[in-house]
Amino acid sequence: MKHLPYFAGMLTRLALLGGAACVAPACSHQDDAAPAAPRATGPAAAAADLAKAGKTETYYGPVVPLGQGVGRAWVLVNAAGTPTSIGVDVAVKSVLNQGSHPTEYTFQLPRKVAVAPFDHIDFGWNPDGHEPAGVYTLPHFDLHFYFITPAFQASIPPLAPPAFDISPALVYLPAAYFMGPGLVPGMGAHSVDVLSAEFQPGGTFSHTFIYGSYRGNITFLEPMFTLAYLGRQRTETFPIRQPQAFQRAGYYPTSYTIGYDAKAQHYRISLDNLTYHSAG
Repeated sequence: MKHLPYFAGMLTRLALLGGAACVAPACSHQDDAAPAAPRATGPAAAAADLAKAGKTETYYGPVVPLGQGVGRAWVLVNAAGTPTSIGVDVAVKSVLNQGSHPTEYTFQLPRKVAVAPFDHIDFGWNPDGHEPAGVYTLPHFDLHFYFITPAFQASIPPLAPPAFDISPALVYLPAAYFMGPGLVPGMGAHSVDVLSAEFQPGGTFSHTFIYGSYRGNITFLEPMFTLAYLGRQRTETFPIRQPQAFQRAGYYPTSYTIGYDAKAQHYRISLDNLTYHSAG
């Protein structure tokens, strides 16, 4: 989410709900590396699969300057060439020194590894947090995994509360997700998990998972996490509650990881255990 007043009134609406209540890669490739070859069939292919059991490869997108360091997107594939994780690496010194002004960076995915429905990734810094007050008004990062192109993203207009955009059909959102009012321009509407800690009595926001949409279509998935959480310098994986159906065919995560690599001195944030789903 951005630091814009488009979630005013969310807490009141929530109250009306009445209590609703990485495995290291074996090898890696730069952006111009060829992806794994299409899978063959027959006894020879079966033997080759056995020989390559456990092998993974990581493909990287272009490096992006990120304050005092760099960041880049990546895709992890298995021996059959199937994507299993998608994420970003961002330098620790970049993350910890973003300063007092909001910033946003766009990471392109590796050119030769298609991971439908994903198009690109945006990494945003909110030094003062954003609405709703008392919930997300903590210094934090937004990591948007977009299904749409940057050009389409830029065309999304603002919509002021109390107006609501068209909501996705309930089957396309996990249970207990609630779409907030308004539209953030260049981004869209945000559906939050009312079961997250920040919406429980005495709870505080540290990390959460958001679904984004525009005119009823899911357009991004978003892990959101505080600077204080990253400061713990740990690696944790969290489950992603699943919708009943998916609007677009492609690979969808069942978990996400916020990780810290002391040797490489970077944070690695990813959507994991990608599973293919047909549209329906």
